[in-house]
Amino acid sequence: MRAAYHESQGGLDVLRVGELPDPEPGPGDVLVRVKATSMDRVDVYWREGSHGMKLRWPQHVGGRDIAGVVEAVGAQVTSVAPGDRVVASGERTHASLALAPAELTFPLPDGVGFEAGGATPTAGRSAHQALVEKAQIQSGETVLVMAAGSGVGSFGIQIARAMGCRVIATAGSADKRVRAMGVGAELAVDHYNDDIVSAVREATDGRGVDVVLDHVGTPVFAAAVRSLAPEGRFVTCGVTAGHIGELHLGQLFVKGITLMGVGRPDNQRIAATMRGLLAMIGQGQVDPVIAAVYGLDEIAEAHRLMESSDFFGKIVLVP
Repeated sequence: MRAAYHESQGGLDVLRVGELPDPEPGPGDVLVRVKATSMDRVDVYWREGSHGMKLRWPQHVGGRDIAGVVEAVGAQVTSVAPGDRVVASGERTHASLALAPAELTFPLPDGVGFEAGGATPTAGRSAHQALVEKAQIQSGETVLVMAAGSGVGSFGIQIARAMGCRVIATAGSADKRVRAMGVGAELAVDHYNDDIVSAVREATDGRGVDVVLDHVGTPVFAAAVRSLAPEGRFVTCGVTAGHIGELHLGQLFVKGITLMGVGRPDNQRIAATMRGLLAMIGQGQVDPVIAAVYGLDEIAEAHRLMESSDFFGKIVLVP
């Protein structure tokens, strides 16, 4: 198979594209001919060797998201068959072939293209799990989505709107704020230069928001908690910019705030989340936002864009 990989950790110069052995499906696996996959922030961490990431294979192939056509299945797989259009969560997906467990392989909804499918599993599932399953958002509530330009953020805005919520978003550039409002945010706040708490209170008549969705971490944690209304819920699905934050426990108990994380769900829970998310996408309630599409030969450019954070939505790779 053709793959983007690196054999050491460091700068963009360690990235390679070439032929690697085809993966072989185990009894419960699905082998997919990849039509589209996507970048995650963790792919940069793996390449850099940052955030404690250590290589697990001689040739590290990034990626977790798959959209494509089933090439072969393991002996125990009956849920899909060769030729089926699927979307899946796997590993080593920045390649022309990739494996996924059958229980995390799903039919690609009719009318949904491969690039949209390849942008969906990791970011979309994280946002859906955080908002729908953990925070249990309800119609009429107000949700604050941090870093709207990210994959999680762009999915989070749309999921909250589809559930009947009012959405306030934060983003670091004027273009991203415009894009955030274009996918459903009522208000977009500059998280670098604006006072997030003041903006939220003004927009909610001093009450605050019912739910905060965050994956940024340290830089916005204090503002996120202070933006919550009484009985508000804060849910995190990542700490891309830092993992240590200060918390005023008096405010926690006086306001009745709930703090939660999405956790590390097992495959059964991931599958349930994906089915709910794909139903929303199939019904047109959520439309994966694609920031840019690169070929495997452009893997360094994809990493460079991810590092820059100068994009809105998901960075997609096509083999």
